[in-house]
Amino acid sequence: MTPEKSRLLRRVVPILLLLAFVLLFVFDVFDFLHDRERIENFFNDSGVFGPVLYVLAFVAAQPLSLPGAALIIPATFVWSWWEVLIYSMLGGIIASSIGFIVARWLAQDWVRKRLPQRFIGWEKRFVKNALLSTIALRVVTGYAPAADWFLGITNIKWREFFIGTVIGLLPITFLFSFYGDDTVRWVQNAPLIALAVVIGVVLLLSAVKRHRKRTEAI
Repeated sequence: MTPEKSRLLRRVVPILLLLAFVLLFVFDVFDFLHDRERIENFFNDSGVFGPVLYVLAFVAAQPLSLPGAALIIPATFVWSWWEVLIYSMLGGIIASSIGFIVARWLAQDWVRKRLPQRFIGWEKRFVKNALLSTIALRVVTGYAPAADWFLGITNIKWREFFIGTVIGLLPITFLFSFYGDDTVRWVQNAPLIALAVVIGVVLLLSAVKRHRKRTEAI
């Protein structure tokens, strides 16, 4: 791609994204994605097209910072848990990949030029253990779009991003798909236990990273 075409695309893509955002607002997608009963009824009535529409809804919802559970839990009343798991993972991975690519393509150079050196040093350590770092970040942040944008402006490779995202999103997606409403109630009634589980996973990944360093040093 020539530099002229690249510059043109960098100007056109933000306009298209803004247009898409406006269309979502005009067609009442925002309200729909926040209405659990409407979501459930919509996918119940969608027949064989339901899974495709669900994945597309997941892709549309994630950039709006809508929690993944807002779609996953209603879906558990429509499909079996393993179908919800597959559809949610597919939608989440596609949405995360789009966020990652857009952040890297449109914002990486501009943002990195304005970052303090302290952040650059920390980012180098993050990238050095890219896979484990990405898994830990995903376990903590789940489907949060900010994680996609952050990973996009780092120098992490696509391979580590993709594998780390799949592994990191799998546990939370399984919990919501298998237990549905019970997961939300459990987090609400025992937030400290939920936090302890997340911290435990992060500590486990840190221990694995330290073990790898010791193994490489021998």
